[in-house]
Amino acid sequence: MVKSGINYKKEFYKNNHINYFVSIFVMVSIAVLQIGIAFVLQILLDIASSRDMTKLWHSLAIAAIVMVSTIFAYFIKKIFFNRFIKKALSQYKNKVFQKILDKNISAFNKETSSTYISAFSNDLASIEQNYLIGSLNLILQCSLFIGGIMAMAYLNFRMLLGTLATCIIPILVSAIFGNKLTNAEVKVSDENASFVALVKDLLTGFPVIKSFKADREIFHIFVSKNDELEQTKKNRRDIANNIEIFNSFASLIVEITIFGLGVHLSIKGVITVGVVVAFIQLLNYVLGPINSIGPIIANRKAAEGLIEKFQSIAEISNSTDGSTALSSFNNTIVFKNVSFGYTEESSTLTNINLKFIKNKSYAIVGSSGSGKSTLLNLMLGYQNNYKGTIEIDENELRDTSIDSLYDLVSMIQQNVFVFNNSIAENITLFRAFEKEQVDYAIACSGLSKLIGEKGIDYRCGENGVNLSGGEKQRISIARSLIRGTPILMMDEATASLDNETSRLIEDAILKIKNLTKIIVTHKLYADILTQYDQIIVMNKGEIVERGTFNELLEKKGFFYSLYSITNSSEPVNENVI
Repeated sequence: MVKSGINYKKEFYKNNHINYFVSIFVMVSIAVLQIGIAFVLQILLDIASSRDMTKLWHSLAIAAIVMVSTIFAYFIKKIFFNRFIKKALSQYKNKVFQKILDKNISAFNKETSSTYISAFSNDLASIEQNYLIGSLNLILQCSLFIGGIMAMAYLNFRMLLGTLATCIIPILVSAIFGNKLTNAEVKVSDENASFVALVKDLLTGFPVIKSFKADREIFHIFVSKNDELEQTKKNRRDIANNIEIFNSFASLIVEITIFGLGVHLSIKGVITVGVVVAFIQLLNYVLGPINSIGPIIANRKAAEGLIEKFQSIAEISNSTDGSTALSSFNNTIVFKNVSFGYTEESSTLTNINLKFIKNKSYAIVGSSGSGKSTLLNLMLGYQNNYKGTIEIDENELRDTSIDSLYDLVSMIQQNVFVFNNSIAENITLFRAFEKEQVDYAIACSGLSKLIGEKGIDYRCGENGVNLSGGEKQRISIARSLIRGTPILMMDEATASLDNETSRLIEDAILKIKNLTKIIVTHKLYADILTQYDQIIVMNKGEIVERGTFNELLEKKGFFYSLYSITNSSEPVNENVI
């Protein structure tokens, strides 16, 4: 975790100083006016003792001015305080989200999506309440405390000393429990993130849960995690309530002591009854802050911990990014003796040597877990800790800017994400394109029929719930084609589709001219495979064969057996399975 979220805290105040300082000024003004009410009460009670009607009307006029001023101050506070909070949160969230968008995919995947979701929901609510609102409330409480002490000193110094002596107790309580509350707040944040992750997984896997009749087992898992979260929240509330209980007890001791001292001095004629009442009123402005300043500071400190946590999440470095900018793709992508493993103990790819030539079509096939997807991931710059070299037009991928790489490459994944927006917005991803570009992408991806039936402004629903699997994949293809990148990659993009739809989509892509196509597939159709310039066959992290469809069949090696199994029409070579 970073030591300080100072850079992110600045976002709260950037171009927001007027709202902030006016809010502070109004908070201090409210404190002064509330203390003024104590003096009004003192004057009125002393007038009652003297029975001076002239002074009464004068004092009532002052009281009216104080009340009107207080109402006006609260009105001004409402305007500038709410403006400050609104702008502060907007700027802060924008800053954090921009930092997240600046990550490359490898850096982004170092945290789970539930961590980000929890940070933007539960943690942000705590930051709003305990840091932003809490900071301004702290100013109000400190102003009341300082003003109350000064007013007490003006009224009677002996009673002030008695007040300060007895106020040590609640101060000690806050000091003792403060750090415990901070630690409890961070634990609640962590448990919230874990709980959100579980709920997300369970809801995503709902069809699997039902089809396997695992309702009871899943419910037990939910109950257990839910209990852990609520127990953590209970522990946090217990600490906060302990502070409240001890502070309340300490406050009673202070009130009774000061009231008794005031009555004693009044009987002796040292002070008037009005001064005693004013002191009791002022005592609220001293005890209230003493009771609340400790928890406010503790909560604020806990919220600062969440800001630091937020910053550490957003600031995970893009360590895989290089500095060389690619402006075009002219010749080849070359793998030279590339080996890679996700851990030091494992090897996912071994001694890969490959050359992809511009505007050619390549199919990558092989058994499950053979490293096909990893091969694409390396080309996309997801990992840079491979051995050997990967060069794009003789530029080493490790030294290449990921942003510039993505200007050259479009990727179609198996799992397509569709936003709850129109078909047009899902194709363009909210960017501006010429109508000709949109029309081209629609035609090449086979979306013309869907748009003809439903219109280009048809809303797709949450994650494309209003579309079929094939329609979502076609949107994904259009989304890739509209960018006009010279390289298109597909990773099992048609795996979840029926055979007819899968065949149509792959055929449509292969017919696109002036495009380098690198496609991972497990659906082996002869009429589709014959369209590839080269088929790359992988097994156990190695390239075992390569060639055209007919060349590989003639070899009767691993591909031949793989194709035979898939189509159940040829004998199987048992040595390669």
